[in-house]
Amino acid sequence: MENSKFFLSEYADNPTEQARFFGSARSANDRHRELGEIALLKSSIAALEQPTFEQMLPHFQRFLASDAIAGFFRNEVQSSLESDIHQAQGQSIDNEAMTGLQFIDTDSFAVATVVADPTSVAFKKFNNRLKPSSIMMTPKDLLVRFIRAGGAVVTVFSCDAITDEAPATAAMHCNNSRTFHVQDGDELILRAGRDSFTFESSESVVCFAQAYAKHSPASVMPEFDSKTLGLIGLSATNDKSSRIQMMATILRLFGHAEAFESCLPFLRHDDYFVRWYVMRELLAIDAERAWPLVEKMAVDDSHPDVRSTARRTLDLFHSAIAA
Repeated sequence: MENSKFFLSEYADNPTEQARFFGSARSANDRHRELGEIALLKSSIAALEQPTFEQMLPHFQRFLASDAIAGFFRNEVQSSLESDIHQAQGQSIDNEAMTGLQFIDTDSFAVATVVADPTSVAFKKFNNRLKPSSIMMTPKDLLVRFIRAGGAVVTVFSCDAITDEAPATAAMHCNNSRTFHVQDGDELILRAGRDSFTFESSESVVCFAQAYAKHSPASVMPEFDSKTLGLIGLSATNDKSSRIQMMATILRLFGHAEAFESCLPFLRHDDYFVRWYVMRELLAIDAERAWPLVEKMAVDDSHPDVRSTARRTLDLFHSAIAA
């Protein structure tokens, strides 16, 4: 409360500070427009028709190796000196071991810079040593370039691609591709749904930049147990699909009176795994009402795995009744 009063009196209600704040934002915009590498990256990729990660990769590599990132943050530092409450442009990244800023965001790609603190990395490793933890594969094709290696040791994990022709199975595992000491300028190319990396340790602060394609060629990203490396789950790489799954579960858990009707349209979703996920939630909400939909799905769904799973569900139910 005291902080709110201080902010209101010193900044929000202070015309001088308001002018400094808006002036710093305009200055940042003006300086950023002078960074030719950012403009070149955007225009080069905009000129591509339906750009793939492979097409964007050389542009990413050239940009991440340039001085543009340092120039962007020099501009932000200068603008911060002009106003105590200046906010860097972009979407913040903040988790238990890393902080960063996604400072380029277009329809087809995004670029971010991330800092890993050695104390936080060590604490996370220590804190997770006795409890279950997991390795989540990247949802997007991603280029990582280490700006400041900080004496870090990194492990890269990989797995086979999950496709309609090669679906996930309970026996699926990922593997430790390599563990190595990172050097300044090292690059990692991570494939959507197939690769991930973790920090084993670092001697000092690590800074890396990452550029990724918005469209993912993978439908799902697998998650593996960090000890056994066995598969423990799958999540949608598409943000909208993932949110639909999450909201269907939330509606069921909260017992929303209209949960069934709200979820029903998603049985026609383009992603087959979303269709079955929602069906599971409908069965949990109202099994009697959902049962004819399962029978229809077992015959009519366009994906063979969905039809097979629906049939197995019917068989399990009939077996339970017979017993």
